[in-house]
Amino acid sequence: MHNNFRAARSVVLAVAGMGVCLVAQAGSGTSLLSPGYQAQMETWLGEGRLALTNIYTKAAGDTSLDFHKASDGKGRTFSVMEASNSAGQTWLIGGYNPQSWSSTDGMHVTMADSDRTAFLFNLTSGFMLPQLKQYFSGDGVGKDQTFNSAKAGPTFGVGHDLYVPEDLTNGGSSYLYTYNYYGQPTMGYSLLDGSVWKRADITYGAIQVFSISAIPEPATYALLLAGLGVLGVARRRKRALA
Repeated sequence: MHNNFRAARSVVLAVAGMGVCLVAQAGSGTSLLSPGYQAQMETWLGEGRLALTNIYTKAAGDTSLDFHKASDGKGRTFSVMEASNSAGQTWLIGGYNPQSWSSTDGMHVTMADSDRTAFLFNLTSGFMLPQLKQYFSGDGVGKDQTFNSAKAGPTFGVGHDLYVPEDLTNGGSSYLYTYNYYGQPTMGYSLLDGSVWKRADITYGAIQVFSISAIPEPATYALLLAGLGVLGVARRRKRALA
């Protein structure tokens, strides 16, 4: 009986600890995301509170291969990066990828509107641009979600709407085409400052990639604990009848 109690207590503590870890994980460490920025991204995604696990942080000398080694096959992610224009002005920008990154898939094409759930964001300026839906049946504008290549960092759209080069630093660009507000097919502008694209002149500083999972509501933990309690009672009764 004491063994069963200790086992049940261990499970309860593990469940409770999991909840604490998830909450801490969502806003700890040297993350590029302040609590306010994370709250804004949660609002844009619209799934409630999120646990964001930092799976990649750019280090000196890193290339796109380092990004892919850490991020490929990890499910949906937020990629967040410091990006500077040719004038030296810096913004915190990035994108939500609902699919896993890959170094070999090329372009992830999403024809159905239900699959066009990615978006780009500019946290410094406080806006996001969704993946365009179809203007008419079979419309190809907005279909090119992410570009997956061993020679590119986290890159979104065709053109590209947000391009991170192989060295993850020099020669990046933003040419909006796939991502915009429905009914506004304006293209060729920068996610950073809204300027007309002229050349690949974006320089990237810090880059971080976060995997995404939902934080269970308190009621979920209560149900788990109640279930463990019922299990413990049942075991005691079984031993009493034996």
